Amino acid sequence: MAVGNEDIRDFLNGVADALDREAWDEFLSMCAPEFEYRVTAYSYELDKEMVWLIHDMDGLRYLFDVLPEQLGRKGTRMLRQISVTDISRGEAKGHVDVTSKVIAVRTSPEGVSELFAAGRYLDVVDVANGTPRMIKRETRLDTRELGIGSHVPI
Repeated sequence: MAVGNEDIRDFLNGVADALDREAWDEFLSMCAPEFEYRVTAYSYELDKEMVWLIHDMDGLRYLFDVLPEQLGRKGTRMLRQISVTDISRGEAKGHVDVTSKVIAVRTSPEGVSELFAAGRYLDVVDVANGTPRMIKRETRLDTRELGIGSHVPI
Protein backbone atom coordinates (compact mmCIF):
# COMPACT_ATOMS: atom_id res chain seq x y z
CA MET A 1 0.00 0.00 0.00
CA ALA A 2 1.35 3.41 -0.95
CA VAL A 3 2.11 5.91 1.78
CA GLY A 4 0.60 9.30 0.96
CA ASN A 5 1.52 12.76 2.19
CA GLU A 6 -1.26 12.76 4.80
CA ASP A 7 0.05 9.43 6.15
CA ILE A 8 3.51 10.99 6.47
CA ARG A 9 2.10 14.04 8.29
CA ASP A 10 0.18 11.77 10.67
CA PHE A 11 3.29 9.65 11.24
CA LEU A 12 5.47 12.68 12.09
CA ASN A 13 2.82 14.05 14.43
CA GLY A 14 2.83 10.63 16.12
CA VAL A 15 6.62 10.82 16.46
CA ALA A 16 6.31 14.26 18.11
CA ASP A 17 3.56 12.95 20.40
CA ALA A 18 5.72 10.00 21.52
CA LEU A 19 8.54 12.42 22.34
CA ASP A 20 6.12 14.74 24.21
CA ARG A 21 4.92 11.81 26.32
CA GLU A 22 8.51 10.62 26.82
CA ALA A 23 7.43 7.26 25.41
CA TRP A 24 10.99 6.41 24.43
CA ASP A 25 10.36 2.80 23.38
CA GLU A 26 7.46 3.91 21.20
CA PHE A 27 9.64 6.59 19.61
CA LEU A 28 12.41 4.07 18.90
CA SER A 29 9.89 1.65 17.39
CA MET A 30 9.11 4.35 14.80
CA CYS A 31 12.75 4.40 13.73
CA ALA A 32 14.61 2.08 11.36
CA PRO A 33 17.59 0.15 12.80
CA GLU A 34 20.00 2.46 10.93
CA PHE A 35 18.34 5.60 12.35
CA GLU A 36 20.59 8.60 13.01
CA TYR A 37 19.61 11.64 15.08
CA ARG A 38 21.52 14.89 15.14
CA VAL A 39 21.07 18.43 16.40
CA THR A 40 22.75 21.18 14.42
CA ALA A 41 22.84 24.96 14.32
CA TYR A 42 24.60 27.58 12.28
CA SER A 43 26.97 29.90 14.15
CA TYR A 44 27.08 33.35 12.60
CA GLU A 45 29.95 34.24 14.91
CA LEU A 46 32.03 31.31 13.66
CA ASP A 47 30.52 31.38 10.16
CA LYS A 48 30.07 27.61 10.16
CA GLU A 49 27.77 24.72 11.00
CA MET A 50 27.86 23.24 14.49
CA VAL A 51 26.88 19.68 15.38
CA TRP A 52 25.67 19.63 18.96
CA LEU A 53 24.50 16.05 19.23
CA ILE A 54 24.68 12.93 17.10
CA HIS A 55 23.38 9.47 18.03
CA ASP A 56 22.54 6.20 16.36
CA MET A 57 19.94 3.81 17.79
CA ASP A 58 22.29 2.39 20.43
CA GLY A 59 23.31 5.89 21.50
CA LEU A 60 19.69 6.96 21.84
CA ARG A 61 18.80 3.84 23.85
CA TYR A 62 21.65 4.62 26.25
CA LEU A 63 20.61 8.28 26.43
CA PHE A 64 17.04 7.31 27.31
CA ASP A 65 18.31 4.90 29.97
CA VAL A 66 20.32 7.61 31.76
CA LEU A 67 17.79 10.47 31.41
CA PRO A 68 16.34 9.90 34.89
CA GLU A 69 19.79 10.68 36.32
CA GLN A 70 20.04 14.09 34.58
CA LEU A 71 19.85 17.18 36.78
CA GLY A 72 16.85 19.43 36.40
CA ARG A 73 14.67 16.86 34.61
CA LYS A 74 12.17 15.82 37.28
CA GLY A 75 8.73 17.22 36.46
CA THR A 76 9.91 19.18 33.42
CA ARG A 77 7.92 18.53 30.25
CA MET A 78 8.42 19.41 26.59
CA LEU A 79 5.73 20.03 23.99
CA ARG A 80 6.61 20.09 20.30
CA GLN A 81 4.47 21.80 17.68
CA ILE A 82 5.36 20.77 14.14
CA SER A 83 4.18 22.03 10.79
CA VAL A 84 5.16 19.99 7.74
CA THR A 85 6.26 22.39 5.01
CA ASP A 86 7.67 20.11 2.30
CA ILE A 87 7.37 16.45 1.37
CA SER A 88 9.38 15.18 -1.58
CA ARG A 89 10.35 11.75 -2.80
CA GLY A 90 13.97 11.21 -1.83
CA GLU A 91 16.89 10.26 -4.03
CA ALA A 92 16.81 6.70 -2.67
CA LYS A 93 13.84 4.64 -3.81
CA GLY A 94 11.22 4.30 -1.10
CA HIS A 95 12.53 7.27 0.86
CA VAL A 96 10.76 10.56 1.46
CA ASP A 97 12.49 13.79 2.49
CA VAL A 98 10.36 15.91 4.81
CA THR A 99 10.97 19.40 6.13
CA SER A 100 8.93 20.60 9.12
CA LYS A 101 9.04 23.72 11.23
CA VAL A 102 9.23 22.93 14.94
CA ILE A 103 8.71 24.95 18.09
CA ALA A 104 9.44 23.31 21.43
CA VAL A 105 7.92 24.68 24.63
CA ARG A 106 9.30 23.57 28.00
CA THR A 107 7.10 23.61 31.09
CA SER A 108 8.67 23.58 34.56
CA PRO A 109 7.34 21.53 37.48
CA GLU A 110 5.80 24.80 38.75
CA GLY A 111 3.76 25.11 35.54
CA VAL A 112 5.76 27.92 33.91
CA SER A 113 5.99 27.47 30.15
CA GLU A 114 8.65 29.07 27.97
CA LEU A 115 9.89 28.78 24.43
CA PHE A 116 12.76 26.30 24.51
CA ALA A 117 13.79 26.07 20.87
CA ALA A 118 12.74 26.86 17.32
CA GLY A 119 13.98 25.38 14.10
CA ARG A 120 13.31 22.71 11.51
CA TYR A 121 13.21 18.97 11.31
CA LEU A 122 14.94 17.58 8.23
CA ASP A 123 13.67 14.01 8.14
CA VAL A 124 14.27 11.04 5.87
CA VAL A 125 11.42 8.56 6.13
CA ASP A 126 11.41 5.04 4.70
CA VAL A 127 8.01 4.30 3.11
CA ALA A 128 9.05 1.31 0.99
CA ASN A 129 7.18 -1.30 3.07
CA GLY A 130 3.95 0.68 3.43
CA THR A 131 4.70 1.66 7.04
CA PRO A 132 6.70 4.86 7.60
CA ARG A 133 9.90 4.56 9.66
CA MET A 134 12.42 7.28 10.41
CA ILE A 135 15.86 6.76 8.88
CA LYS A 136 17.35 10.11 9.77
CA ARG A 137 16.37 13.25 11.65
CA GLU A 138 18.37 16.43 11.75
CA THR A 139 16.98 18.98 14.17
CA ARG A 140 18.35 22.17 12.63
CA LEU A 141 17.95 24.88 15.25
CA ASP A 142 17.65 28.62 14.91
CA THR A 143 17.88 28.75 18.70
CA ARG A 144 21.47 28.63 19.89
CA GLU A 145 21.07 29.07 23.64
CA LEU A 146 19.41 26.06 25.23
CA GLY A 147 20.74 26.39 28.75
CA ILE A 148 22.06 23.39 30.64
CA GLY A 149 20.64 20.01 31.44
CA SER A 150 18.51 19.16 28.41
CA HIS A 151 19.44 15.92 26.75
CA VAL A 152 15.96 15.03 25.55
CA PRO A 153 15.68 14.96 21.77
CA ILE A 154 14.03 18.13 20.59
